[in-house]
Amino acid sequence: MAIPIYQVDAGNTSLLNKKIGTLDGSRGLAILLVTGYHYLHFFTFGWVGVDLFFVLSGFLITGKLVESLGTKNYFRSFYIKRILRIVPLYYTVMFLFFVLLPFVWPAGVSVSFRDLLQQQFYYWSFTANIYDAFHGWPVNISLVHCWSVCCEMQFYLVWPFIIWFLYRGGHAVKLLLLFVVLSLLFRVFAGSLFPFNSIYRYSLLPCRLDAFCAGALVYHFLKDGRMDIYKKRLLPVAAMVLVLVLLLMRINGIPWHFSMDIVSKYGYTFNAIFWACILGFILVSHQGLLKRVFGGALLQWFGKYSYAIYLFHLPVYIFIGRLNFFNNGAADKTWSLAMVAFAVTCAASFASYHLLEKYFLKLKPVS
Repeated sequence: MAIPIYQVDAGNTSLLNKKIGTLDGSRGLAILLVTGYHYLHFFTFGWVGVDLFFVLSGFLITGKLVESLGTKNYFRSFYIKRILRIVPLYYTVMFLFFVLLPFVWPAGVSVSFRDLLQQQFYYWSFTANIYDAFHGWPVNISLVHCWSVCCEMQFYLVWPFIIWFLYRGGHAVKLLLLFVVLSLLFRVFAGSLFPFNSIYRYSLLPCRLDAFCAGALVYHFLKDGRMDIYKKRLLPVAAMVLVLVLLLMRINGIPWHFSMDIVSKYGYTFNAIFWACILGFILVSHQGLLKRVFGGALLQWFGKYSYAIYLFHLPVYIFIGRLNFFNNGAADKTWSLAMVAFAVTCAASFASYHLLEKYFLKLKPVS
């Protein structure tokens, strides 16, 4: 008989007390999708990698919180761990961009850069996504991707309290599903109630909460044993979602891009369901093609360094592009610039992990 997750003794049933290689592989796929979206003009669907990141965060953060319920330092331990994981590298990038770069390369301070400097408070305070929701994307897009880091940090801020009350009440699935519905409704109707720019559907946490909750549901079903029961349904559901997406693209004559109205209203939920099914399947599978792909060394390598790659990839691409080394035609420029920028990004990410990040990670409290 399945035991509801809120009745489980987390200390004896932890799912996340050891490394799960397929999760790193999932991160690896997500970062390759996002990088491809920013580097290659034809890779218009790569933005869905952000949804995969959100689903993964929902799964992992919910799991870590549920498995620490009842511990003495439930809130303190969680926040310290998240700060040590996110803030040091993020603030390093902010310092390099907003403080060091204008000082050592004043000629590179364009008009759009000056505008971004005026907005830097929102980046330092992890509220850039809220600013963008009202004002639209900045003209200087060097740090535009940081909206999702801000969204994640806001999720980390509120989710411990949600889990504290959610799983003690015994109605986790119903409430998580309710959050999914409310997230979709917020995307559809909030624009008529508040003076938002249209991109609010993409950047605000309430609009993206369905992806985080989808990941939380994967943890819930995995924890209580139901994911094994649902295993045979997961890939068919993912396939049906994919077919539905392709039909919507065909009928409406649109690419699957976050700026399209039907995508920004309903498509993010389809993405969340798709990735939740894929994640659930690879977590309960012991073999098979998807298990081998997500458990492969290459994707796991990218997953390990995915946070640094995410922060570095766009500024590196823009900076190298401004050096004008690539002048052999538009197509050649795209591929050459992408390959060089990707190599530099990976090298910088490897270095940042081993010279900076891992030392802060060692400071994480044990419980």
